[in-house]
Amino acid sequence: MFIHQWYARPYMTPTRVNSFHPVSGPLAATVLALILHSSPARAQAAQQPAQPAQPAPTSTVPVPSFVPIGETYRFELSVDGWSTLPSTMMYSDTETITPTGSTTSTTVVGTKIDFRQQLGLATQAWVPAFHVVIRPQPKHKIRADYFPLHYKQSATLSSAINFNGQTYLAGQNVASTLDWNEWQFGYEYDVLTFDRGYIGGVAGMNIYSINGQLSNGTQAGGASVRIPMPGLGGIARYYATPRVSFIAAYTGYFLPGGDTSTHGHVNDVELYGMINISKYIGIQGGYRFFQAAHRFDSPVNTGNFTIGGGFIGGTFRY
Repeated sequence: MFIHQWYARPYMTPTRVNSFHPVSGPLAATVLALILHSSPARAQAAQQPAQPAQPAPTSTVPVPSFVPIGETYRFELSVDGWSTLPSTMMYSDTETITPTGSTTSTTVVGTKIDFRQQLGLATQAWVPAFHVVIRPQPKHKIRADYFPLHYKQSATLSSAINFNGQTYLAGQNVASTLDWNEWQFGYEYDVLTFDRGYIGGVAGMNIYSINGQLSNGTQAGGASVRIPMPGLGGIARYYATPRVSFIAAYTGYFLPGGDTSTHGHVNDVELYGMINISKYIGIQGGYRFFQAAHRFDSPVNTGNFTIGGGFIGGTFRY
């Protein structure tokens, strides 16, 4: 009886249990279509095989096999002490003298005085030297050098001498000084450059200035001359190691002229080595030699000088 009544209930019929919402059919069909459509697309998007790594491009810029230290500067200043003892120091001065109140002139021909043998110049003197190099381009350099040489001595004359229109008698004690001031200006072009150095040419000018003074206590006189001279030369530098280099330089200055006109020449030679402590600082040492001669007209003044000696100094650059 109980079972019969349960089946008899109208809301528990089979049609009621298996029914679904009218929207469920279309929604399920749409989802199924999307799944079937997207599956082939995922299958086609196969992952591309990885590309092999490309080697790094090889540099075409050559790497220098030898790199000197201190050769990238724009400005260089060097100062050194030069130990000099002249081997030849000949100087003379001829003057025409007109005594006060007289109309007659007298020419006192100057004695060719040996400052070493006659005036006692025998002490080795340390003198400074200054050098500046401006380098606007690697192969181009503007150079300036200054050499102020000063000698002071005294001696008793063994024979009379004439100087600056005055006579100094034998037996007199004469004090003397000789000043040599030389300014050099030049342009250097390094014709040949390589890893370990360079070879260059130099063109420039030398201002050669000599002044001599004599005094015996009762009279004194002085004579000076200044002669500009054009010049040409060459320089070579070789780096034995990145820090150590050797330099040879020669410059010859020459002003042409005849026996009765102003003329002169200067030969300047330097041989030295340099150690670059860093790219900014170096030390140098070597040998410097000057040989010079001149004849200046009106009044007649002549000189013949040979000076050489070792030097040592320092260099600052940036």
